[in-house]
Amino acid sequence: MEDGVKSVERAMHILEQVSLARNGVGVTELANEMKMQKSTVHRVLSTLSRLGYIQQDPETERYKLGYKLLEVSSRLLSSLDVRREAMPYLQQLADLTNEVIHLVVLDKGDVVYIEKVEGTETIRMHSRVGHRAPVHCTGVGKAILAHLPEAQVREIIRQYGMEPHTPHTIANLDDLLDNLQLIREQGFALDLEENELGITCVAAPIHDHTGKVVASISVSAPTHRMQPGQLELRAQQVRDIGRKISARLGYSARE
Repeated sequence: MEDGVKSVERAMHILEQVSLARNGVGVTELANEMKMQKSTVHRVLSTLSRLGYIQQDPETERYKLGYKLLEVSSRLLSSLDVRREAMPYLQQLADLTNEVIHLVVLDKGDVVYIEKVEGTETIRMHSRVGHRAPVHCTGVGKAILAHLPEAQVREIIRQYGMEPHTPHTIANLDDLLDNLQLIREQGFALDLEENELGITCVAAPIHDHTGKVVASISVSAPTHRMQPGQLELRAQQVRDIGRKISARLGYSARE
């Protein structure tokens, strides 16, 4: 049984390593990177290829991710009720703002983007579905943190830290807790170039029928399009949409 577990663990590590190679990776290169025997790596790759999780380019003989992973990840995304219920509202928000809309969930010390709707305005961001971002310096992350017990927030920060991503990142726990209090009071969170320079985001939480915050949404735009007057409008829009999605999940706001 132990050997079987190790084999699965080895296969997952190889799969993760292949996923990092944009143009594919060869067996020898992969074996050297992972400090494993070439024959072992080749055997695992062959098995993953047969199952469809890895595919080999017949010309370069380099390995890359297979379409089976996309199929599996699509099933995961489709099983997330919040994503299905939120989609019409995400599109509505994109139509209202013409900006990029994100839907995220919390996973340990990160937020994970589970949906992204492009607006008509141009913007260059690192975000994509499946992308992870820090919870402490993103609007979507802080919108979730603000509705967690303080002890849980402290534990997340203790485990994952508060690495500054820009000169504007809040890097002190007490300052972050003060910011989270403000977020609870106003109903939305701001990322004022805290994660990416030149990008400003406004975000709002999404609650389920139990009142638990299960996700958050945001509008992201270049800072020059998020000046005070426009930012106030975007905050109202994203907060309203967040409330509508929460209502779809059965949440009833109580005074």
